[in-house]
Parts: sequence; structure tokens; C-alpha cells
Amino acid sequence: MSAFQCSRPSMRIAFRQPSIATPSLCNSVLAACILLAACLSLLTGCAMRDYEAALLLADVASTDGDSRLQRRHGTPAREHVHYSIDGRNYEADIYRSDRDHRGNLLLVHGFTEDGRRDERLTAFAATLARSGFVVFVPEVEGLRDFSVSSREIEVLIDALRHSISDQGPAAGESTAIAAFSLAVGPTLLAASDPAVADSVSFLISVGGYYDLVDTLRYVTTGVDAGSGDARPPPPLRAGRWAVLLSQLHWLEDDDDRELVEQMARRRLDEPTAPLEDLRRQLGSQGRAVYDLVNNRDAEQVEALLDGLPPAMLEEFRQLDLANRDLSGLRADVVLIHGPDDPIIPLSHSLRLREALAGDRQVWLYQARGLGHVDVSPGLRDGVGLWRATRRVLLLGEEQTAEARQREMDHWKQP
Repeated sequence: MSAFQCSRPSMRIAFRQPSIATPSLCNSVLAACILLAACLSLLTGCAMRDYEAALLLADVASTDGDSRLQRRHGTPAREHVHYSIDGRNYEADIYRSDRDHRGNLLLVHGFTEDGRRDERLTAFAATLARSGFVVFVPEVEGLRDFSVSSREIEVLIDALRHSISDQGPAAGESTAIAAFSLAVGPTLLAASDPAVADSVSFLISVGGYYDLVDTLRYVTTGVDAGSGDARPPPPLRAGRWAVLLSQLHWLEDDDDRELVEQMARRRLDEPTAPLEDLRRQLGSQGRAVYDLVNNRDAEQVEALLDGLPPAMLEEFRQLDLANRDLSGLRADVVLIHGPDDPIIPLSHSLRLREALAGDRQVWLYQARGLGHVDVSPGLRDGVGLWRATRRVLLLGEEQTAEARQREMDHWKQP
């Protein structure tokens, strides 16, 4: 959802990707969405929600803070809080507006050095608050310093435990949770934990992965095993180095860690920069990682993975949703993915939908023009995002209605 930024710079979910949208085109798309919302409302009878979904997208697209939603509800209050779970200390921000409560949502920031205070994330959290959500944004250090691992699962479980506690922003009610790109795995696994699973009402995944081996195969070789006869777009060349940066902390050799980081940052700054001077200095661990990231043979990926340092390989497997039992998830799921995603192909959300189908409802919205987590405008893009936004607003309303019903049932008891 924070990806739905038509004219702001892209959020650094995995790495920086330039936005190619313009405000005029965004406004055209969103005007079309509002017109479509009005037409469909005559058929569905859901005029207010349809209209508010269009207003939310218009607020996201606003470059000067002057949107209809902004004029109605102003700037939400942001509260900086500290919380502790079993001796582990955290901090977070809570966003609230003056409008009627629609629901609670825990928003997981992506890979960004600014963490929960990334200006694009704060703008999106404010938009959600103006739409009626109480938005809880915890700081996740592993996403802030590009060192994502299974420990982020515990961090997010703790965030959920605090949010639904009597002292948390959800104040004993259930909450939704939203994540993007490589943060989807830890988020989904956290939401499946027995300590919180029954209190997560729905989960939003934007550009998320399912199979980490296939993710790595795609960003390094361009081959997507899950696409079948469909041909995925060519991968963004920087993708392999961004994924590499997220796993550097598992290298035990300090020299190798520094050398590989220099390689990654050199290539992110200049895709054709020479690396031979650094490669010659690598030890065995660094060479194993370099060989995997620099590989172009799709059939060699598994063998190269087996050569990684044991700690890195174990963490890789812990976060690979394709090899995890996801039956503990109780929440309904909204999957949003661009069919032309050059980092994580659409096939991942298709397979994730299949893996999660059963005891919960799963909706998949394909938003053409949604690259990875950044929008390039077009009428179909606006309609796809509008439909997904409308679903999220509906689920939020259902969350609040269920909470009110539980409260009424409680007071009816003798």
C-alpha cells in the first residue's frame, strides 16, 4: 500500500527504484477511479466505501498535501511510544485522526535506513489514519540496517502482542498487519504464531515473496520457476546486490563481510563497476556468497546455496515460506502484486494464494503498472489499486463491527 505512491519517490523497501509517474497522470487515474466508484456504487450499494477508497488513493498521490481527505481530516496526531515485552525494549509511532474509528493496523516499514520515520512511510501512515485506522508503526532494526533474519519474526510478534494488549493502540481489540516485499515473510510468520494468531484480523502483502530460492534464482539468472509458460519481465540488475546486503551479517569473517558489502554498494551505485580487485581478496565464505550472487546458471542455484556459511543457510531456510507450515495463520489475506514486478515475480503471490487457501479468505489483486512497490500510472493501475483499497476498507469496517459486537455481548452477560 505504501507502494501506491504515484508521484512521491519510491519507498526503499528493498532498494531505491525511481518513480516515473507524474502528478497530472496520477490525477487522471484517480479521477477515473472516482468516476468508476460512483458508477459501481449504483450497482453495489456501497457508495461511501467506494468513494472513500478513491479518496485514499488521491491522498496518497497528493504531492502538496492538498487532497480532499487532507482538507477534511487534517494532519493526524503522531504519538511516540516505548514498550517492553518480556524484557525486550522497543519504540514505535501511533497515528490517529479525528474521524470515526475504522480499525487497527500494524504497518511494517521496509528496508530503509530511516526506519519508521522514512518520510514516505510517515505520509502513508497519515493517509491510513485519515481513513479511520489507528496505525501502529514499530521500529524494526533488522529492516532498518538491512540485516533481516528470523529474529524479526520475534520483533513483530512482540509488536502484535503489545498492539492488542490493554495498553496498546488496539486496546484489547484485533488488528490488521501490512508489509511489503522481503518483509512479508517475517510478517506472515509472526501473524501465524499461536500467541497472536487469533487476534490478527487480516494481513496485507504488497509485492511479497513465497519461495526464497526462486526469488534468488530470478534476481540472479532471470529464470522464474513458478511462472510456467508465462515469461516474467527481466529482473532489475540491482536486485541481486540488494538481497545480498540483507544477509551480510551472517558472514562470520569480518574482512569478507566488509569486502562483500563494498561490492554490493559499488554495484548499486554503478551497475557495471569493476569488482575484480575486491574479489581477489575474498576468503572462502565471501567467495561462496559472491559466486551465488554472480551466478547466471539457474540450475546451479541450489548447489551454490549449499555452499553458504551454515548460519546464513539456516536463516535463509527459516524465512523461506515455501518450506514453512503456514496453517497457523488465522487472518484473511489481501495480496497485491504487479504482473511486471522486476524483483519478485507475480508467481510468488499466485503460489502464496494457493498455499494459504482453505480456512481463510485470500484475495489477490493484480495491479498492472505496479512495478515492485512503486506505481507507474495508467487507468488499469488505478482501478486495480482502487479495488484492493476498497477491500481493505471493508475488512477494517468488519474488524470494528466484530469488536463492537463482542463488547455488546459482554455487557449482556448476567
